[in-house]
Amino acid sequence: MALTKFELKKEHLILLKFLDWEMISKDRVATLIPEGAETPFGGIDIIEDIGTMIFGKPEGEFDPTSPSPPRYSKEQKEEIKVLLDELPMALEVVLFTQSFETGVYARKWNLKNWKNIDYKTPKS
Repeated sequence: MALTKFELKKEHLILLKFLDWEMISKDRVATLIPEGAETPFGGIDIIEDIGTMIFGKPEGEFDPTSPSPPRYSKEQKEEIKVLLDELPMALEVVLFTQSFETGVYARKWNLKNWKNIDYKTPKS
């Protein structure tokens, strides 16, 4: 029996909280935003929007009205992309479990019956 595992992180919950549901595509959150269009988080640059939510205000001079987005490290950009790609599964876990509890979840590959298997995470 093959299991699908997924770690629901606090960062996923932050993104779900601020996601503009009218801006998401039918199949998944759009990662390519046309120039000048709003992202599903209200800004005009998806990396900047998620980076600010997850990493906070960038170091050094920060002008939110500047047309140049803040600079994030290669590792931060990769983490942002992974979180964005994982967002639909995070939503699936939250909706099925009806909980916002972080941890490692698993389900049978062909079912949606997510269960928290991270017994080290204290229950809230």
